[in-house]
Amino acid sequence: MWAGGVAAMRGPDMRGPDGAVLVWEEVSIRYGSCRVVDGVSLAVHSGELVALTGPNGSGKSTLLSVAAGVREADAGRVLVRGLERKADPVAYARQVGWSPQQCGLYDELTVEENLRFFGRLQGLGGNRLHQNLQRVMGQLGLGSRRRQRVGTLSGGWKQRVNIAAALVHNPSVLLLDEPTSGLDAESRERLLADISRLRDEGCAVVLATHQGDEVAAVADRVAQLHKGRLGESARDPSRQPSISPPLLLYGQLRHPPPRFLLRLVRQRLPHGVELELIGRRLRLRAETAESLGYALAELLREGVAFESYRTVASSAARLA
Repeated sequence: MWAGGVAAMRGPDMRGPDGAVLVWEEVSIRYGSCRVVDGVSLAVHSGELVALTGPNGSGKSTLLSVAAGVREADAGRVLVRGLERKADPVAYARQVGWSPQQCGLYDELTVEENLRFFGRLQGLGGNRLHQNLQRVMGQLGLGSRRRQRVGTLSGGWKQRVNIAAALVHNPSVLLLDEPTSGLDAESRERLLADISRLRDEGCAVVLATHQGDEVAAVADRVAQLHKGRLGESARDPSRQPSISPPLLLYGQLRHPPPRFLLRLVRQRLPHGVELELIGRRLRLRAETAESLGYALAELLREGVAFESYRTVASSAARLA
């Protein structure tokens, strides 16, 4: 899991239903007379990345804010490692890392100074704080930027620092609200690769986004919110498109191919075919089976080696 055996600092290995680390149980939330979250139940396990998707206003940020302890649910409950926040707010907060859409970083402070500040807010100090700072800067590639003022960083680097601040106390659960919003394609790719590694190292990650296809290549599951209800848009036939949905191919590569090779393959792809690569995870999107097959053949022709791959229709892809 985390380097240096710091996983032991996460506390007793208490779990919710079915061994889940994070559980929403029939959670409902109101703003005045408007119910923005309506009876949502969802469980997330260690080493799992769940993408929480849906249009703006569907309740994604609100659902995360309840799990982060920023606000209370009007009905239902949230458990982290089997613990409700109201039972022990301090212990609960130690298990949750929260990275909101609006960065709470201080532009005039350096990267390391920001992380040290947020670590102290979590009660860390001395050698433990030092070790956690080294760990989290290593995980997100911030070592070379540690003495740079946050106000001088690009959007992608700021998001890395924002996530590092959420991880500095070594939580079991990481909540990310629109972490790729406003980033260019290359920055999004790098950030999603970092988030994937955090998942692979054992963290339970929930990533809220209104761009579901963007994170489908890295998410283990996609949970769709529509008007505050989980999966409603997928279950209601009246909302399904009347034409055949695009096809998606998800592949796990043996080795990441060179960037120049990807550029070459992209130049040969038929119109409408999209190719994305994040680490060793590849995603192809095409309108027809013929164009998808052509794109796959081009990759194989150039020596791209797959460990595995599968195809799905995008409207049904990896729904929770």
